[in-house]
Amino acid sequence: MDAGDRSPLKRKWRIAAAAAAVCAALYLLFAFSGISFIAKWRTLYIETAMGTMSHQWLATAFLPGSVIRETMKDVETRFQENLIEASDIAEPPPPPPPRESAKTPEERAVSAFSGLFPEVDLDTLPESIGWEELPILQRENLEGVYTTAGDKVWAIDVPNKILICSVSGEGYQGKLAIAKDSSQVILSKNSLSGRGQTVTEHCEASGAVLGINASGFYDPEGKGRGNVPMGFVLSGGEYSGKALKGRYQTAGFDRENNFRAGRGLELEELRDAVQFYPIIVLNGEKNIDGSFGMGIQPRTVIGQTADQAVLMLVIDGRRVGHSLGTTVSECADILLRYGCWTAMNMDGGSSSSMTYNGRMITKTSSSMTQGRYLPDAWVVKGIPFLNVLEKTEERGPRSEKRQ
Repeated sequence: MDAGDRSPLKRKWRIAAAAAAVCAALYLLFAFSGISFIAKWRTLYIETAMGTMSHQWLATAFLPGSVIRETMKDVETRFQENLIEASDIAEPPPPPPPRESAKTPEERAVSAFSGLFPEVDLDTLPESIGWEELPILQRENLEGVYTTAGDKVWAIDVPNKILICSVSGEGYQGKLAIAKDSSQVILSKNSLSGRGQTVTEHCEASGAVLGINASGFYDPEGKGRGNVPMGFVLSGGEYSGKALKGRYQTAGFDRENNFRAGRGLELEELRDAVQFYPIIVLNGEKNIDGSFGMGIQPRTVIGQTADQAVLMLVIDGRRVGHSLGTTVSECADILLRYGCWTAMNMDGGSSSSMTYNGRMITKTSSSMTQGRYLPDAWVVKGIPFLNVLEKTEERGPRSEKRQ
């Protein structure tokens, strides 16, 4: 082979060597750089990978163990600092100032609707929704309707006192359901022996119209059947499973329908509860910051406002082009827009899903299109049909127990 034949080969080798050198330099920069922007995304990458059960190799296979350990060294300390004995019960908010008495049927219908769903910006309701429909309004996929916090309203369900919003931000999308009657929110416990149930199946078994996943489950090598919960399960006052310590805390409803969280709660005072972590909103204030060592993931959160409305949030994730997921801190920000008093993070990842009216309305990251099998779910039972708006107008927006 003459020099002319060897020259193109040498150029290819030089290009390959240069490319390898660039890749090595970029790797070293990502793995070890102290530049704040790079360190931030390296930390999120490590936390996201290490926060999963089956994808930790995405960190361990590419980054030195010393870098991973340095990133994760303070995570357990954060969880220990998050432990509390019990969240406070909120004082009911003061009643709204007296409204001018509604005289016409239209005025009464609009007044009652705004009393039930003060989150809805009435100016964005389409003209196609007449006042006659308001007392029985049940619509999905609404267009152009927004909350006063600026989120799109996806569904209004007056008979069941449920409002569902689409929430979105940088890199994430999801659904926030607001259930006004906390007495209707219960924990559905798996009734099968060989496997758990999807959120949709939990809703069907409980006669519920809405549901989200709740506690985690034992999942060795990603082959768990979703029927063995992590921690105890308290459903309708019946206790099962085994309590966990460490970072796990109790979250659930007492017999007065207050949502409580903490590790020292008296179980005799609770009707429905599970264990998970961390508490992200406590006594009306944000209780975590940043990614809290948990990275960016699909998320499920449950909480409650001071007037006992239940907030149920599911963020989609691990879907490029749709939603990658979010941090627990961003979940807290979403709930605080709606007056959250206390909230606990639930199991996330491929378990995160929300069902409404018999079908999943979020996009699971699980390979099972119907969602993963789960040991339990928070569900909202349907309310027997009545003129909800007339009852709300008689009592005001809060339940009689809280007055």
